[in-house]
Amino acid sequence: MHTLSSTQKEQLINFNQCFIEYPIITHIYSIFNDLRMNQGLGAEPQCMLLLGDTGSGKSALVNNYLLQQPSSNSSALSSLPVLHTRIPHRVNNEQTMYQLLTDLGQSPSGTRRAKRSEIALAEGVVRALKRKKTELIIINEFQELIEFSSAKERQNVANTLKYISEEARVSIVLVGMPYADIISEEPQWGSRLAWKTQIEYFSLKNDMKTYVQFLKGLANRMGYDEVPSLHNKELAIPLFSICRGELRQLKNFCSDAMLESFKQNKNTLTHDVLSATFKYKFPTKKNPFEMNVADVPIQEVESYSKYSLNAMTDDERLTATKFLDAMSLSSLLSKS
Repeated sequence: MHTLSSTQKEQLINFNQCFIEYPIITHIYSIFNDLRMNQGLGAEPQCMLLLGDTGSGKSALVNNYLLQQPSSNSSALSSLPVLHTRIPHRVNNEQTMYQLLTDLGQSPSGTRRAKRSEIALAEGVVRALKRKKTELIIINEFQELIEFSSAKERQNVANTLKYISEEARVSIVLVGMPYADIISEEPQWGSRLAWKTQIEYFSLKNDMKTYVQFLKGLANRMGYDEVPSLHNKELAIPLFSICRGELRQLKNFCSDAMLESFKQNKNTLTHDVLSATFKYKFPTKKNPFEMNVADVPIQEVESYSKYSLNAMTDDERLTATKFLDAMSLSSLLSKS
């Protein structure tokens, strides 16, 4: 097993933990801040639906936003301007309230749980939010409310969150897969979702500039004395072929390539290092780094994942993300 030096370990850790803010992220953060500011201006709480498919960077952007907030201790009296929570694994109104209380540091004991009605739980959440001076609630994995609850349960949760938002005067951000958009069809949410934003996969056809800038950001955070030229077409196009525009796949492959460079005692990511990384990870696939750039197969998203509430079987409910057939870059760019 190859042994990494302490410097190499730190280099990899720093890269794996880095976050790169690009235009859509800046826009989302601006909305977060506006939602929080509205509370102090006497405005009605608004809600936001933040969508993104697997690997688009939803969780990373939320975690980075939380890191930007002033740290506070975990005592019951400390403030919590931004509450980060999630839809619980057992999806119903009661468990949702307990999840909120737990993340507010107010988790009741098992004995007290059995004696509290849903109304009392919601009132407890409101009191805790006011006490913590919470300005924004971010609820992650919101698609699970769609997948694992009945229409009645979804309506109950929507009603309760609406009540909490109004009584505590706190805006709510619902974060989930693209099909979490189904929640906007609920009458309780339709008029309250003032903002709806989706994080798209990178696209060479629609926004090559953002992809190239993101590659430059990755390269600058790798910690090499010689910054890799990931944005050059000879590297950028094969990298896109591998990740198909998915941020997580792109970053993970670059991390693996850094490890390969350490094994080879290289002081940067070269074409050969990236090619060797692909051979190691995908030994049975054609290596895009060994192709002429004009021939590298490119796939972009045709449609994001979908969920059908009316499907007859569980297997038919969820439709995975679909990609266009592979084509050359020139064919992709000329496609209308």
